Amino acid sequence: MTVVLVDLTSAELAQRWPSMIALFADAMVENYGVSPAEAAAEAERQTDELLPAGVHTAGQLLRKGMDGDDEVGFLWISLPGTTYDTMAWIAEVSVRADRRSRGYGSAMLRAGEADLVERGVRRVGLHVFGVNTGARRLYRRLGYQVLAQLRTRPVGAPQTTVELEPMSEPEYAARLSEVVERHPVALTRDPLAPAARAREVARVLAPQGVDSPNVFLRHAVSGGRPVGWIWFSLPGPHRPGTGAIHYLTIDEPYRRRGLGRALLAAAEAEYARHDVGRLGLWIAGPDAGRFADALGLEVSSEQLVKDL
Repeated sequence: MTVVLVDLTSAELAQRWPSMIALFADAMVENYGVSPAEAAAEAERQTDELLPAGVHTAGQLLRKGMDGDDEVGFLWISLPGTTYDTMAWIAEVSVRADRRSRGYGSAMLRAGEADLVERGVRRVGLHVFGVNTGARRLYRRLGYQVLAQLRTRPVGAPQTTVELEPMSEPEYAARLSEVVERHPVALTRDPLAPAARAREVARVLAPQGVDSPNVFLRHAVSGGRPVGWIWFSLPGPHRPGTGAIHYLTIDEPYRRRGLGRALLAAAEAEYARHDVGRLGLWIAGPDAGRFADALGLEVSSEQLVKDL
């Protein structure tokens, strides 16, 4: 089998557009628990934002996979400098329903990777929803490794021994500096990104610092003592229905006492007060994965990466 990637025309993109939106929207409904109408509107908004000039959008490669005269699928790759500065990003790979289980998905990915190498790109990443177990297995077989995961669960009514207290702007600045110096990948989700990139992400997530709307930057207090901190936000357009915990940590002297679990429960209680349906925790690294497993947080989505 030899699969060749051929650029889409504007007419072909227009024909494919409804199925692209539907595929994205269906995944959001299944993973984020939003209504089909909300998911369709958000899928349309995000895709419009990524492709303002359609097939002529700079840095976006929209190709159909051809096996001879047979169109077998679709591959969309964003070049470095669009989604990520340090790597290309596979925005979508799909195989025609009647051509699946024949190796075409692997063949299109390999063809796309070969094209990236010719362009001088040495790293590529992608996103996959947790329920798409077949695709997750495929990407691992092809050498992709987990970069970060969004773990989620429904919001309950937890009991907690940790209280959340507001931070001052100087206190937030000091805590953010610790993250930038020691664990920038928690914000960048890219180990090759410079530490300064973590500050750029922080400005996007909390543009007004401690006064940012729908953002909670809080001390964790137990027994009257500050024992750590947490950064979380209410649902936004990219993940409607799911609140995101961007960062949490317990300070070294207080670890291994169950306070991490209690801190997450405190954030969960805040979500319950705001009628948020699901909580999400971004994790990177095996220790964070074990913590998420112990809390019953399922893989909602994951970002994978491969060196070419």
